[in-house]
Amino acid sequence: MFVLNTNSPEYNFAGTRVRMLLSGKQTSEAFCMMEMFSPPGKGTPLHAHAREEETITVLEGVLDVIIDGKTVSLHAGETIFVPRNVPHKLANTGDVLSRYLVVCTPGGFDDFVDNCADVQTGPVMPTPPRPEDIARMREAAPRFGISLLPG
Repeated sequence: MFVLNTNSPEYNFAGTRVRMLLSGKQTSEAFCMMEMFSPPGKGTPLHAHAREEETITVLEGVLDVIIDGKTVSLHAGETIFVPRNVPHKLANTGDVLSRYLVVCTPGGFDDFVDNCADVQTGPVMPTPPRPEDIARMREAAPRFGISLLPG
């Protein structure tokens, strides 16, 4: 069996454009793959995933990954693996768009994205998250094994 996805849903996920390339449902929960488009100045909060690892590959621009208290700047063509339960955050501190792939193993983070953001008719022009968007994410995070951490 193979999966061909020719119509990737897109989301405005807390101010980042996300294209769902493969969902966990499409891979029997083996993994999910997303293409992220992070505008300058955009970043995630410090967080940890209890249920999945993340592999991040930068396609364009630069993405800072703060992991174990260290900042690693990933450039196009570079990849980082983030194990489960390791606090990290992602940030585009540059002045151009960062485009990167995120593969989560196993699948499941895709359900968090779908739960916290509505599918858009694309292409999505991300807008900053509203207070109700942030509340939606905070409420959902524990149900998906995601810990939002201070810092």
